[in-house]
Amino acid sequence: MKILKGHISPETAYIVDDYPYGFRLRCKIRYWLDHDSRKGTRFFSQTTNPKIQGREVWNKPKASTYAYIAGCIFLDEEGYTQWTGLTEYSSIEQSKTWLETYEEGLPEAIKERVKTWIQKKEAFQKALDEGKVKITISSGYQNA
Repeated sequence: MKILKGHISPETAYIVDDYPYGFRLRCKIRYWLDHDSRKGTRFFSQTTNPKIQGREVWNKPKASTYAYIAGCIFLDEEGYTQWTGLTEYSSIEQSKTWLETYEEGLPEAIKERVKTWIQKKEAFQKALDEGKVKITISSGYQNA
């Protein structure tokens, strides 16, 4: 696995020059991450249109759903571009492992966001363990 870093806009995107477009045509594809402080991080991909000759025309970008905490792009063992996200549903252990694995690909601000998130999850878990916080689960159904 090779972690990719610095690909945060279409201008700084990771580009693959020989990508399939349909059954016979080839094009370029570019990948990047977009981060919104309120929504999180999402993964974008965008291909060129090889049917238009004489100039490079980029198709409409495709976006993933948001991963609320952070995201990282990497190349898998076969050289394919992948991405992974850290969400608010991840456990403390999953969050720590995720940070250890993908930390080098994160901008400093996102790295701090993840570390803060882990600290808050640990503090909440400690409060739960000490009985300072109680969780009530309601099904929304009331028996008459």
